Amino acid sequence: MTASVTQSFTQAILNQLAQLAIPIEDKLLASIQQHKGEERLPLLLQDKLWLEVERHGDKGIGLHIGLAMLPQNFDTMGFLLLSSPSLSVAVDSLIQYSPLIGEGGVFDKSRDKHGWSVRYEPMFTAAVDVRIEAIMAGIATGARWVAGKNITPVAVYFKHEQQAPKELYSQVFGEAKVSFNQTQNAIVYDDADWHFKQREVNPAIQAQMLELANQQLNQLTHHSFSEKVEALLINQPWLTRSQIAASFAVSERTLLRRLQETDTNYHTMAQTIRKQHALNQIQKPEVTQASLAQYLGYNDESAFAKAFKRWTGVGFRAYREKLFPTK
Repeated sequence: MTASVTQSFTQAILNQLAQLAIPIEDKLLASIQQHKGEERLPLLLQDKLWLEVERHGDKGIGLHIGLAMLPQNFDTMGFLLLSSPSLSVAVDSLIQYSPLIGEGGVFDKSRDKHGWSVRYEPMFTAAVDVRIEAIMAGIATGARWVAGKNITPVAVYFKHEQQAPKELYSQVFGEAKVSFNQTQNAIVYDDADWHFKQREVNPAIQAQMLELANQQLNQLTHHSFSEKVEALLINQPWLTRSQIAASFAVSERTLLRRLQETDTNYHTMAQTIRKQHALNQIQKPEVTQASLAQYLGYNDESAFAKAFKRWTGVGFRAYREKLFPTK
């Protein structure tokens, strides 16, 4: 099992793109359709979807997508949030059970003089800025569901530069101070809104939702050794074989042996994952052969060039020329 996201979240994105008349390639839609009937979608496939969003959408598309999210778009997680008696309890659930929505990053919380911060650190590398804005907008929207009133954050922080007009950020985050080029992606709420209880929640319903969430999380996290190695490579494709072995506190020889026990070839796995990352990253105009070689862990640029030609049948420059033909 590779890193994945819930199907309903992906479908919510597709529905919003359709409303905004943003085109998605037929080939990509067909790939997503192949997983119809399954509960989850491979994260790498959703990476491709977000790259399409980034390429065809306007700079504020992530905010629009996050603003349009509904509780049912998050399956069990959405109903668990709705059964929370306060934003504080809902965030604790988000931190613990967010993999049920998608295994693309990690939430945590902290408190300072300004209030309570909900931080998000992504592990994905495709279309990062637009996805972060969708996530932050989704948190702001979700906080209103939980509180049952129009609460707004006191501050929002983004690592990236401003992507959309200030008016759109105000539409999503109200009067919150929105800052860019920061050291973290975070949204901050004051103590009153953090602990506000609009209604009494039925303890039996909340317990039932927690039990269901725990069952699903256990099913999701019971990965085999080969699946854990694959997930590590997907999130950090630059890691060498020795670094991966060290991550699992085993020797390289033991690493290869344990993979062979599950009929998994390390070289084939690593090459497949790096090829997918290369094909995702090369669609960014600013990416160079040298930067991509370094990102994928190649010390020698010529070694990467040979690998890329083996993967695609053409060289890096020829492939880029197909994507961005010169006028």
